[in-house]
Amino acid sequence: MLKSLTAAMLGTGIDPQHGGESLVDFEWRHRVLIIFPGDHPDEAKRQADRLLAETEGLRERDLIVLEVGRGDVKVLFGPQYDLNPHAIRYDLDVADGDFALLLVGMDGSVKLRANQVVPVSTIFELIDQRPAGKTSG
Repeated sequence: MLKSLTAAMLGTGIDPQHGGESLVDFEWRHRVLIIFPGDHPDEAKRQADRLLAETEGLRERDLIVLEVGRGDVKVLFGPQYDLNPHAIRYDLDVADGDFALLLVGMDGSVKLRANQVVPVSTIFELIDQRPAGKTSG
C-alpha cells in the first residue's frame, strides 16, 4: 500500500501545502512508469526516449509515463494530471539525487524498481505476464 494512503488513513501526512494528486489516484485505472532523473539527466532522457518510441505499446498496456523532478512532475505520456512530486517521491521512497525507474501496477504496488535504464521489452514482458483482470498487474 502506498505511504500517502496510509498517512491519510492515520491522519498524518506529507506537507499539505504542495497539494496535487498522488499515485493512489491511478489505482485500477492505469499502470504508471515513473522516471526520477535525480542527478542523471542523460539516463533519464535515454529512458524517456526509449519509452516514447513505443507509444502504441504504452497505450495498449494502459501506461502513463511520468518524470518526477525535485519540484515538478511532467507527464511524458498519458492524460495530464496535477501531481504532487513530493507525495510521489515519499510514496516510492526515492531520494532526490538518485536516478530511478519504477513501474507501479494497477493495484498500486511497485512491480519494478531499477537504478539504470531498462529496455522497454523488459517492461512490456513484465506487464504482459500478469493479466490485468486476474492478478494485480
